[in-house]
Amino acid sequence: MVLKVARRASIPPFIAMEMLRAANARAAAGERVLHLELGQPDGGAPQPVIEAATAALKSHRLGYTEALGIPPLRAAIAAHYRQSYGLDLDPGRVVVTTGSSGAFMLGFLAAFEAGDRIALAAPGYPAYRNILLALDLVPVDLAVGPETHFQPTPALLDAVAGKLDGLIVASPSNPTGSMLDRRSLTALVDYCRDRGIRLVSDEIYHGIVYGAETVSAASLDESAIVVNSFSKYFSMTGWRLGWMLVPADLARAVE
Repeated sequence: MVLKVARRASIPPFIAMEMLRAANARAAAGERVLHLELGQPDGGAPQPVIEAATAALKSHRLGYTEALGIPPLRAAIAAHYRQSYGLDLDPGRVVVTTGSSGAFMLGFLAAFEAGDRIALAAPGYPAYRNILLALDLVPVDLAVGPETHFQPTPALLDAVAGKLDGLIVASPSNPTGSMLDRRSLTALVDYCRDRGIRLVSDEIYHGIVYGAETVSAASLDESAIVVNSFSKYFSMTGWRLGWMLVPADLARAVE
């Protein structure tokens, strides 16, 4: 008897991880490898983080935590928004997650129903599409290019046939590195608010910016889902530690 395999199991693999496996196999065979397959910071975790983790492992009984994360970490993340963006953020909106991928899963599950249509830039980070498809959501590509600074615009959204339920933006974006300035992001926030479209803002590359203002969607719209992580700017990829800012109407569902 052949057992059922879910249709969602046929979604494309995350090719970056396929490349990582091949690169590691090559390195294990003794060959020289120059790793360019992942967005991997060159340095390790900051020394104060390593020292704090070492102290915690030695002195604390590590067990279950509250579902949304330990309160001191949530408060520290809220303080980060005050220091970096001048935003007075309630720590109750902060959710600590298993990397940014865990945040996207939680956000999509809480905000969207199966069959909902979510717009996203193409080219863009491929795992958005993988997660959407695994949750029976429908990715809607927005063909971006130099003329749109490789970012979604209200005009591109207007050109989409049919109703949209969500929009994913990333600034700085992966893979293009382009950013939404305050005026452009505000235009998208206003567009989504007026049409009942849930905005999901990927801000994982905040901090790795040169000569431009970094604007968080959290400072423009409390109904947006904001995703970030310690992986990139804080050089903590393997720690699998991320966070999200959740709107009040999704807080209980996410918890």
